[in-house]
Amino acid sequence: MSNDLIAQIASGIQAHHARAGAPLGFDEYLALVVENPAPHCRGAAEYLRDAFDFFGSRTIATPAGKLRRFRLFDQEFLGGLGRVAGQEEAQNSIYRLLNNFVRAGRVNRLILLHGPNGSAKTSLIRAMAHGLEHYSTRDEGVLYSFRWIFPSSRFTHSHIGFGQKPDGARPTAPASFAHLSPEDVDAVLPCDLHDHPLLLIPLEERHRLFDALRQQGRLPADAVLPESLLRGDLCPRCRQIHDALLAAYGGSARDVLRHVQVQRFRLSRRYRQGIAVVEPQLHVDASEKQVTASRALASLPPAVAHLDLFEFGGPLVDANRGLLEYNDLLKRPIDTFKYLLVTCESGQVTLDRSSLFLDSVFIGSTNEMLLDSFKGYADFASFKGRLELVRVPYLRRFSEEVQIYRDQVSEAVLDRHLAPHTLDLAALWAVLTRLRPIEVDGLSGDLKPALQSLNPLEKARLYDTGDPPPRFGSALAREIQAHVPEAFAQPGQDYEGRSGASAREVRMLLLNAAQRPERKCLTPLGLFEEIAALMQDRTVFEFLQRKPDGEYGDMERLLHRVREEYLERLEDEAAEALKLVTASSYRDLFDRYVQHVSHWLRKEKLQDPITGQTLPPDEEMMKQVEAVIRPADEDAAAFRRSLISRIGAYALEAERARTAGAELDYARVFPDFFGRLKEDFMKKRRATIQRAYQNFLRFQGGEALDARDEQQAVQMRDSLIRERGYCPDCAQEAVAYLLKHRYQSED
Repeated sequence: MSNDLIAQIASGIQAHHARAGAPLGFDEYLALVVENPAPHCRGAAEYLRDAFDFFGSRTIATPAGKLRRFRLFDQEFLGGLGRVAGQEEAQNSIYRLLNNFVRAGRVNRLILLHGPNGSAKTSLIRAMAHGLEHYSTRDEGVLYSFRWIFPSSRFTHSHIGFGQKPDGARPTAPASFAHLSPEDVDAVLPCDLHDHPLLLIPLEERHRLFDALRQQGRLPADAVLPESLLRGDLCPRCRQIHDALLAAYGGSARDVLRHVQVQRFRLSRRYRQGIAVVEPQLHVDASEKQVTASRALASLPPAVAHLDLFEFGGPLVDANRGLLEYNDLLKRPIDTFKYLLVTCESGQVTLDRSSLFLDSVFIGSTNEMLLDSFKGYADFASFKGRLELVRVPYLRRFSEEVQIYRDQVSEAVLDRHLAPHTLDLAALWAVLTRLRPIEVDGLSGDLKPALQSLNPLEKARLYDTGDPPPRFGSALAREIQAHVPEAFAQPGQDYEGRSGASAREVRMLLLNAAQRPERKCLTPLGLFEEIAALMQDRTVFEFLQRKPDGEYGDMERLLHRVREEYLERLEDEAAEALKLVTASSYRDLFDRYVQHVSHWLRKEKLQDPITGQTLPPDEEMMKQVEAVIRPADEDAAAFRRSLISRIGAYALEAERARTAGAELDYARVFPDFFGRLKEDFMKKRRATIQRAYQNFLRFQGGEALDARDEQQAVQMRDSLIRERGYCPDCAQEAVAYLLKHRYQSED
């Protein structure tokens, strides 16, 4: 077995090496370029843009409008590890900027992601880095760089591949030294900047090559080539080596190019190949040191050994042809990154003895407090001309927020059971702390007071599902829905999503709640206790110091809202677990009611599904339902006509939205009616439900029950555990909490 496993691993390694491709001579590489020039004529911005396109995108519908989400940020190629929840607006802003750079032919701005701490700025950049790494391993993302090969004197019988023999004849040598075996090579010098192999072609000849490719139709006539290829040149060290060899060979460029080995260049954040991070330290971001005195390079040929060659290093050098991240850019003293004024404008950085020309996408991150301070800096206007600001706020849709915790807070991480609803309620609380009242300036009519009346939970649901509270009529509800995109946009410096609990802080609360010794599971009650403890010291977190605006920013009332939401969910689950009622019970009753009302209005009979007889609409059933859902001051006939009109309007809207044929969701059209039906049901069966909950807790505690009560308790336990994801401990805790706060407290 072990031998088979080793053989499989060895085979996989060999296949991986084969995919990397063999080294190429310059002639072989140039043939690839001529055959298919487009992938070989890309700058860093176009390469990153193409990586976005490679993974594809999809359109997601939100109450704020349709958004394009790039699959790169789903990180599917890593099994979802590092996935970024939400932030589609920021993704699209970055993509638009990359397109602008491509059209301009160069990266002339630094993309600066700004937002509150923990809003996924670094996660967005890291996802792009991971995407680039993966893309560079694929055929579509092929990149090449080169290095200089100096063969051994044993192989050439002369002075390492160039120079004349005493009789004046050249030493016998292959057309390219790129394929020599290691023992036939004395020295290798890579290009520190991973320069593009086409830069080995002189500028004028390079332009002729591009013109020829256009004339042949291999390059589109309107293709915008990057300035790095149109005007770029080799790095200083490669230029010195090239010119020295050219002189030694008497001007024979073909002999010089024999020393070039073109290799597949794969991007790597870990090994700083085409991807690098500049941390907020105080030293410069590029360096040079002399290398020709190194004993490792003692075998260089005389034509090169006499040169003062320097090795270039630092993040600016390592990230060339890829992505350079400035982490927390504004935490550095401004003088340490003033070079960006020139570098972003010209793509050039000046060292003590050299000037380096770079082709990288520059991207950074900063928090809002530091950006606000930076805006007051005397030279901010100069920097602003080299910056593109992209806002990355906290998420305001709890269905997106919860994805973060599902990825980061699993049972495997916790080493204990995770009770249902815990992560959803944590996400809901986080979003509630970030919301602010809707701005109503300039609005009139009924819409203004309606928006002002929204509490944080109602607003969170509006952002998440687009559903206004059921207390609003259909016409006003449509107005509210139409205003959601404008409300969600929140322009200005003091925008919604700038403050509140961050995902990092919520994750800390969840992990702390999981360590509570009195509980065997991570449950909503443990989460509530951690939130309450957090609020005891308001000096630690900035969002706790926010002045409340009504219920917005009032942390005690927000926590109360989350607790009430938990009780609502528990009540539905427990009732369904008892088989006393299910969500379909209300739906079936309402469907039957609508059917009878429709026939009543048309004065038609309908067929009984059981007996097959044709009967008039059931007036008694309609009156029973209307006793619950119809306002007392509204005439029954007018109510029924209004109901059917609303259904017709909903069907018309569905047809306009191209969802015609889909089953009408009455619970969505009439959430207020369904809520009243549920409330009426619970009220009529209150005593029965309370006794069933008490019996369940007695049964869980080991008490003996009569046969009927025990059967009901077992049924409830099995439903909660098998269908809802509870364990015996958290099921008991949840029912006890529900019984205490919804039944015993009202006795």
